[in-house]
Amino acid sequence: LGGIDGLVNYNEISYKGPVNPANYYNEGDEVTVVVLSYDKAKQHLSLSIKAALANPWEEIKDELEVGDTITVTVSNFESYGAFVDLGNDIEGLLHISEISWNKNVKNPKELLTLGEEVNVEVIELDVDKKRLRVSLKNLQEKPFSKFTKDHKVGDVVNGNIATLTDFGAFVTIGEVDGLLHNEEASWESNAKCKSLYKKGDEVEVKIIKIDREKENISLSIKEISESPAKKFQNEHKIGDIVKGAVKDAKDFGIFIKLEDNLDGLIRNEDFGPLEAEEVKNGDEIEAVVVNIDTKRNRVRLSVKRLEQQQEREVLKSVNDTSSMTLGDLLKDQIK
Repeated sequence: LGGIDGLVNYNEISYKGPVNPANYYNEGDEVTVVVLSYDKAKQHLSLSIKAALANPWEEIKDELEVGDTITVTVSNFESYGAFVDLGNDIEGLLHISEISWNKNVKNPKELLTLGEEVNVEVIELDVDKKRLRVSLKNLQEKPFSKFTKDHKVGDVVNGNIATLTDFGAFVTIGEVDGLLHNEEASWESNAKCKSLYKKGDEVEVKIIKIDREKENISLSIKEISESPAKKFQNEHKIGDIVKGAVKDAKDFGIFIKLEDNLDGLIRNEDFGPLEAEEVKNGDEIEAVVVNIDTKRNRVRLSVKRLEQQQEREVLKSVNDTSSMTLGDLLKDQIK
């Protein structure tokens, strides 16, 4: 400026923030500046190029609002996302979590390239703080919506174990995750997904619930595998007499072990003269089958029904014997 040099700090070149001046100007270019300060002692003159320009944030204040769709250019990459240029010295942040519905994207360069034009949705605009955040995935169909168009409750699908937790496992099916709860992973009692699978394992599962409001998908392996109760049903029917050792006592009755992963329940009211308090773990009990629930893997037993059944058999036997004796007597009398 008339023989005096002044410094335009890289923060004062563009409203984008700190920029590389070499990307904007060449030596000898004439620019319009505003004098910010002058230090006589140090003979230091501070200048600003952006202060001489119209403030683009004020320009968009009344033109742009949250929810608008705009076309931007990918201008820079960071590990946490990409910056996009609106074309008027304003850059917005496209966070990595807003690039795609795919949660496995770790780097924005996997899906974007510098200079690429993309349509995005404005999700945050704060003119005072000069903050603009945009989303690319909001303009894409949600994977959950796409999934529910192609799948329904009852479908059997293949997926891969994505995450193991104390309560189950999340299974990735295409672009969505479904929950395989421990209780739905195996007919083995108290089995946990952590002990059955490892991350990446491929599994076949059945969709047992789709919660559209919460966008949750519930899965089951048990429902596509034969339950121990089903196997039991193939060999037993209602009215069969079975034996088993007492496994556990509850307030409402006792459980006896019938087969691996299958217990039989005798409720208190099904004991009859025999009281539940009189038996202890390990005792062998004989009872009759009164119900087989293959879906919930339960078998209901009754000692009372067994006693009634035995009484009927004895009575029938006596009646049959009496009838035969009376007939024989009549035959003799007729002779």
